[in-house]
Amino acid sequence: MNKLFLTLAAFFLSLSVFSQDRFQEIQHYKFFKVQTDIGYARPAGNGVKAGLLLALEPKINLSDKVCVGLRSEATFMARAGYSINNVNADAEAGLGLAILPTVDYYFTNRLVRPFVGAGAGVYNFVSVQASTQNSNISVPAVSKFGGMLRAGVEIWHVRAGFHYNLVGKSGTINNNYYGLTIGIVFGGGVKEEYKGNKY
Repeated sequence: MNKLFLTLAAFFLSLSVFSQDRFQEIQHYKFFKVQTDIGYARPAGNGVKAGLLLALEPKINLSDKVCVGLRSEATFMARAGYSINNVNADAEAGLGLAILPTVDYYFTNRLVRPFVGAGAGVYNFVSVQASTQNSNISVPAVSKFGGMLRAGVEIWHVRAGFHYNLVGKSGTINNNYYGLTIGIVFGGGVKEEYKGNKY
């Protein structure tokens, strides 16, 4: 996990430096925006139950190509890897909450804007019940540090993306999951003086 943290930190730093070096001469986009997402969340592994994903992410445009944000994400899904006395168990779906500082890099500053991004923060999963034919247990809540990688495209104020969350395991339980999302971005558009211009 330390290697993951160092890798993501280096990624954040390199993007910020690259942005300041090449794209900070003129900033064509408004400073602040808020991204909202809804989508599909699927845990890694077999025997899982996919579910719903909701997210809210205020962001700041550092330049035309780089923005940073703070993502709050909620998921409702059933993870894999539960066992009772070494017997595989089924678990009910449970709520997950994550808070992640993020950074995105946009490849263009036109109407269609492909992007890649990353984040790192704390993932929380609530307590759930797991059961076999003969017994059941209460699986305790867990908090873990993890990271997220994502890619997608933003067209005007509509954004679609894929992201993978690397959270690792809690005992035998696999906490990794991916999300497919579509969302709306409020604010952060082209400044009035640049609308209709080729910049």
